[in-house]
Amino acid sequence: MDNNFPTITRSNGKGNGVAAPRHELRRRWHRLPAGGHSPVWPVFWAALIILGMLLAFHQLVRGAVQQSESRHKAVAMRAEAAWRCNSLKGRDATGSCLLRINAEARRDAMLQAQYTQ
Repeated sequence: MDNNFPTITRSNGKGNGVAAPRHELRRRWHRLPAGGHSPVWPVFWAALIILGMLLAFHQLVRGAVQQSESRHKAVAMRAEAAWRCNSLKGRDATGSCLLRINAEARRDAMLQAQYTQ
């Protein structure tokens, strides 16, 4: 074996330092069956981990897009309702209509906050 790291030997004969864990790892590697020595396994596990990370990222982006779409829809609906309220005749009718819209918006925000927690 080609060790580039120094090994300090204790009185009990066991090695110490960086080379000791590396030596143990190599010893376990050579005890594996012949199929376990194939360089395909690390590539397989790396590909599996990368695939899992990509799926997690996809779910995260998908959730953000859905949240953005629902927020955009809510803003558009509120703007349309406010436009309708402003087109009503009479200051009292417009004011009460806008108050109703704001109350509904607050109620929806509270429900959304409770749902996310």
